[in-house]
Amino acid sequence: MSVSDKITLRRTARMYLVFASICAVFGGVYEYFSHGVYSPFMMFMFAIPMFGAAAAFALSMSDELRLPTRTERSLLGAGLATLTVGSCLRGIFDIYGSTVEAVSFYWIAGFVLALAGAGLYARFTARRTP
Repeated sequence: MSVSDKITLRRTARMYLVFASICAVFGGVYEYFSHGVYSPFMMFMFAIPMFGAAAAFALSMSDELRLPTRTERSLLGAGLATLTVGSCLRGIFDIYGSTVEAVSFYWIAGFVLALAGAGLYARFTARRTP
């Protein structure tokens, strides 16, 4: 992996860390004003983009692995963003005290997108190794 590839992945990791920080602050402020009602989905919403940051940073530390293509990064990023929004909405509805079945579509779509990106990366990485 070239130096510019590592810089790109580290920049992506920093972006995910900033997004995780924003999610943590949003969740904390939202639960502060929720009158003592808490939701684990809102509390741990930051963990989803944090996972993306950890994956990008781990890839940037490896010299043997290849840089994910734009399509693979976009699919994984869209999946993580969809999962984060789904977690936020589930937390909001939990705190409000209601349930909405439409939130489950966020989880399904998020996992499908994230697995598609990870699957493409794994497929083309396995194909290129001797």
